[in-house]
Amino acid sequence: MRIAIVGGGLSGLTAAAYLSDSPGIQGTLFERSPQLGGRAFTYEKSGFTLNYGAHAVYGMDRHTLLNMENELNLRFHSKQVDKRNVVYAKHGQLTPAPLDFVNIMKTGVLTTMEKFRFVAEIAAVITNIHQLKNYPTLGDYLNKSNASPDVKELWEHLVSSNFFITPEEARRVSGEVIAEYYQNLFLSHKPVNYILGSWSTITNQLVGKISQNQNWEIAVKEPVESITMENDKFLLHTKTRESLVFDQVIFAMPVQQVAKLLESTPWGNSLEPYKNNTSTEVLVYDVGFSKVLNRPFHYISDMNNKLFISDVSATDHTVVPEGGQLLQGIAYLNDDFVDDDQKKQYLESKTLQMEALFDTYYPGWRDNTTVKRVSKKAMVASVKNIHTNKLLPNQLDQVPFYFCGDGCEGKGELAERAFSSGRKVAQDILASTAQIKALSYS
Repeated sequence: MRIAIVGGGLSGLTAAAYLSDSPGIQGTLFERSPQLGGRAFTYEKSGFTLNYGAHAVYGMDRHTLLNMENELNLRFHSKQVDKRNVVYAKHGQLTPAPLDFVNIMKTGVLTTMEKFRFVAEIAAVITNIHQLKNYPTLGDYLNKSNASPDVKELWEHLVSSNFFITPEEARRVSGEVIAEYYQNLFLSHKPVNYILGSWSTITNQLVGKISQNQNWEIAVKEPVESITMENDKFLLHTKTRESLVFDQVIFAMPVQQVAKLLESTPWGNSLEPYKNNTSTEVLVYDVGFSKVLNRPFHYISDMNNKLFISDVSATDHTVVPEGGQLLQGIAYLNDDFVDDDQKKQYLESKTLQMEALFDTYYPGWRDNTTVKRVSKKAMVASVKNIHTNKLLPNQLDQVPFYFCGDGCEGKGELAERAFSSGRKVAQDILASTAQIKALSYS
């Protein structure tokens, strides 16, 4: 069997790693960019390792990466963010973030009665009896809840920080999705970890795994431009090659791009419901310092302006040269603008808000900056998981392809959905192949 995988991001590499590990399967992974990894792209500058977005993993001990580590013989290490060094800033006051029972009792964002209320809500989520799962959206639940405004704001803020969306859009996330996500996270003993060495630690090993099989090809800078079907075979046409024949095709790219590629094919109408899905975009502000600016926290979330700063190097020492420090600021972005001028002004205001946060909590940062990078619209998920969007299933009726990526159905959010959907698609193909072989021998 010959398989084509279109897209060399986390999901495409995951699917290819599993399939290339199975004898009798040949394949080609097509990636239009010069490098692999997609949005999990890592590069070095002046001794600092920069990522397009955070390389944090949520619920590490319950994460798909653990399955991949065991099944693909991957080896990587991670380190947990110190919850005692995570703070919220509200109305100019710093207070412990209510991430566990100890911090909930210490935090100043809730009153004593609100703390007991919130602990009860966490317990209900963990035991899967919370009513949130029965509501279409978080907003619907909060509108009917008798909780205080502070508890409601905390729910919005938690969902914002884990789904990387604005509080307004947090209210549009499915109650079932939130309940499932936080049940997994609250049960985790490692709620927030960083992969030591950044995403490249994982992507390089996946690439190495694929490259071990001589029957697999990795084709970078070669986008697939069209696809047709003849005699139950798929013919792929790229910028440099014509009529490449495959038995199966996996699309591991943003669903909006898949819909565009297939729009003039017999399968285009089936992708119509997904083509206008909106993506999750954030402003990313990275600064690398020549020395460590010691602060009594490693993560600060500004609840008023809806942005946060992580001291990445406090958890992952590999991302800085000796004696250096790397901070990453993230601002959640709206995507509803009248015109480009309004969008430009909005992004500029967010940049200034981020710099003001640096000024307030990391005084002297400007004088010690060695590396600075501002990505004003970094896509961290191809589909924003809100009720007005629809995640693409791994298979569609009457469509002969497989689909995976962070815009597809799968376990978890953000990067985990890319890993889990890529893994599932590969396992489904392998199971189907084994079944066909068994029938041929019977």
